[in-house]
Amino acid sequence: YNEYKSYLSGMEVDEAVVPTHPSKVIDIPDHPKVVVSGDRIRIPDTSKLVMGPGLLFENGFARVTTPGVLRTTKKMIGIDRNHRRYVPVTEERVIGVVLGHAQDNYRVDIGAAHVAMMSTIAFEGATQRNKPDLKVGNLVYARIIAANKDVEPELACVERNGKSEGLQVLEKGHLVTCSLGLCRKLRTPRSPLLVPLTKQFQLFELCIGMNGRVWVVSDSLKHTIVISMYLRQCEDMCHSELETLLKQLVKSAG
Repeated sequence: YNEYKSYLSGMEVDEAVVPTHPSKVIDIPDHPKVVVSGDRIRIPDTSKLVMGPGLLFENGFARVTTPGVLRTTKKMIGIDRNHRRYVPVTEERVIGVVLGHAQDNYRVDIGAAHVAMMSTIAFEGATQRNKPDLKVGNLVYARIIAANKDVEPELACVERNGKSEGLQVLEKGHLVTCSLGLCRKLRTPRSPLLVPLTKQFQLFELCIGMNGRVWVVSDSLKHTIVISMYLRQCEDMCHSELETLLKQLVKSAG
């Protein structure tokens, strides 16, 4: 009992008895690495990496603010963690649902804490006289061009060069809601989760948003339903079980 002491609100705490985590300083890793809060990553002066979620840049270092897996790409470095709610990150691609129109902006739900805003002319070739007329419930595949915890995220359906390059209003198809972790797995190059689909179906298209939404369209309604059901069940399965799952779904669909 002598080793522990209870403290009430307002009481002074002896900092000498407060346990601390000895923070590590590491270089940018070439492969995914587990990190904890307080760790610091050296960022070279010549680096143009964008700070992703879970990192705070200060004095030439990226300080880890949330534990998880540190991942890097050619453009971004961030912490990979399976949050329940999507946290907007600049330059990520998301699928949004149009909620309404306010002056020269659309209000778009992207599953985050705040509703996103998108200019009515944030489309390739759009002008004040010639622009898409989106309705409530329309889906858009957009790029996050501004993300800050104090203001609403901002979206655009064009890249930096003014071209759409796949960013668009999504018509027809079916929207599947899944975990953020599954979306990251689906977006990895040559994702094993997509291999059974490419073997089974010849014509289908997936639009994968980083905010836990996947848009599915194929050559028939039956195939679209099967693919949607597969995506809802495949995340926690090993590779050997994926083809069996898909065959069972195709058989049950008739």
